[in-house]
Amino acid sequence: MSSFEQEDMFLKKRQWWLWGLGLLLTFLFLKAGTAAADPVVLKIGTLAPEGSAWTKVFREIHKELEQKTRKQVGLRVFPGGVLGDEEDMLRKIKVGQIQGGFFTGGGLGIIYPDIKILAVPFLFQDYQEVDALLARLRGAFEKGFLEKGFKIMGWGEHGFIYLLSKEPIRKAADLRRGRVWIWEDTAMGKALFKEIGVNPVPLGIPDVLVSLQTGMIDTVYASPLAAISMQWFTRIRYLTDLPLSYSIGALILQKGAFDRISPELQGPVEEIFRKHLEPMKTAVRQENQKAIGVMSRQGIQVITPAAEDIKELRGTVFKAVDPLGDVHFSRKTFEEIKGIVNGLRKEK
Repeated sequence: MSSFEQEDMFLKKRQWWLWGLGLLLTFLFLKAGTAAADPVVLKIGTLAPEGSAWTKVFREIHKELEQKTRKQVGLRVFPGGVLGDEEDMLRKIKVGQIQGGFFTGGGLGIIYPDIKILAVPFLFQDYQEVDALLARLRGAFEKGFLEKGFKIMGWGEHGFIYLLSKEPIRKAADLRRGRVWIWEDTAMGKALFKEIGVNPVPLGIPDVLVSLQTGMIDTVYASPLAAISMQWFTRIRYLTDLPLSYSIGALILQKGAFDRISPELQGPVEEIFRKHLEPMKTAVRQENQKAIGVMSRQGIQVITPAAEDIKELRGTVFKAVDPLGDVHFSRKTFEEIKGIVNGLRKEK
């Protein structure tokens, strides 16, 4: 064999050896990467009671997550306020006990104050205005939460909020005579009740039912569906047929928890959440309407305030809310939202 042939054979053997080494290293790298990608279980809290439409949806999300990610991502739900109220849940997120939760506007407002503007009483007249506003500002809101370290996985709502009471409430004077619940020390509610002349009783949501039973409070506010789900309707006799405010909701995850999901799975995971949460808006609105009918059949009387009393309440609300700008949320954003809503009404 000539020296040329020997050199050629050596080069070929060397090429095969390098190829085999590269294949082995690639295999080891992929194996190590697979071992490092441990399954991610996203633990979330919610005030929604077990068996409610919301908890059923969360379990559907878990089932599809496991199917589509081959059990690399799962969801574990703690329903019914077992982790405490929304402030408690946020504290548990902060220390890593849970990774997120489905929050109402009250909890969301602790993270991103401007979202509280959507709960200003009498801001919206109907759901058409709500939907049009959110279509314009959803991206800005999601960016605001992301800057605070939270990712919106999907929006929801509890719908319009109504007064529920043991005595009929038609006007501001009726409220002054009641023992009115307020969700902890909510700044907006506190300012509103102060303007009306009401000294409210601050309580966490898990304490409301017992307080209605003992007579510590006799007036609450909630969506009709929430009033039934949390059994508050069993302790009241009247519903004031006047939508007070709109209650938004959202499922949020701590950004760090979402980032622990493998990059190639993040898109599909986000799509699964939104796929299941988006249709809930229509379902919740339908269920709220049915809930009013259920309460009516249970003997709860629906009270309709007179036009002049509604006008008085509305005037009082905006007088109370106006000083809150730049203290509890951005006045600039508040004026922008009012401008959008007024523009929508002119278009009508």
